[in-house]
Amino acid sequence: MAYNVSLLTDYTNEQNFPILKASILGSKTASLFTLQTGIKSSAALNLMDVDVVLQNDAVGSAVAGGGEVKFSQRQLAVAPIAVREFFDPKMLNSKYLQSQMKAGSADNELAFEAEIMDAVTFKVAAKMEKALWAGDVALTANSDLKHFNGYLKLIDAVGSGAIAITGATMTVANISTIVDTVYATIPVEILDAEDTAIFMGRDAFRMYTTALKNANLFHYGVDAGDEIVVPGTAIKIYALNGLNGSNRIVAGRKSNFFVGCDLEGEEDSASAVYIDAIEKVKLKIAFKYGAQIAFPKEVVTYK
Repeated sequence: MAYNVSLLTDYTNEQNFPILKASILGSKTASLFTLQTGIKSSAALNLMDVDVVLQNDAVGSAVAGGGEVKFSQRQLAVAPIAVREFFDPKMLNSKYLQSQMKAGSADNELAFEAEIMDAVTFKVAAKMEKALWAGDVALTANSDLKHFNGYLKLIDAVGSGAIAITGATMTVANISTIVDTVYATIPVEILDAEDTAIFMGRDAFRMYTTALKNANLFHYGVDAGDEIVVPGTAIKIYALNGLNGSNRIVAGRKSNFFVGCDLEGEEDSASAVYIDAIEKVKLKIAFKYGAQIAFPKEVVTYK
């Protein structure tokens, strides 16, 4: 006698929990730059620049100094952004997921709430990472990037004063030369500032570290997987997911780049509530976000 299993489908174990979340791009830009909180719609970045004239201090010298203190403003506007999703718990009753639902027929809780909340907030962080750099209010058809202008749009604006370098698409063969050119173009006034840095996408960063390896510069190690000092300098390069695919490099002081919000960490707070009238669970995240550069003339960009 033998087993006959021809009428059975192959077994698949579907009861392994928790469900694995997709790999999500991390967010780092906001943690590097200056955070401006308490903004409901827009706030002024009040700027001051001083021009000093060195004068003769001999007897009878003129008393008119000739220097001046210049006050100016740049507006940091934030956009109201939200994520709203509705879930019908009853849809899980006929699926294997029913084993994770509470007993009874109320069906008024969000199954896998912790996992969903965690995944949604991480996804929002990844989208804001991209928007901080690539945001453009002219992209009305792009639901992720249309809310506010990101740093690249601000840098490329006519009359911004940013220093632009144009060149070929970055490759392993030319990226070391490109980075050296960006470094050489950084204004000397900020070159010795401790927070002056170079920012590029993780794709470009991979090409750069490969180029250093090919040049046998093994003594220049990568810090934490996404930071490295430009050989022979004190300038650090940061790999940022927000610049992936952009073929752009940006250099400047970290304190010169602003991230605007209303309440710090608001984009990390998700809530879920059961709405009896529609018998669904509503998940919501609401926050305000925006970007601005205080002194664009201190910024160098390769594109």
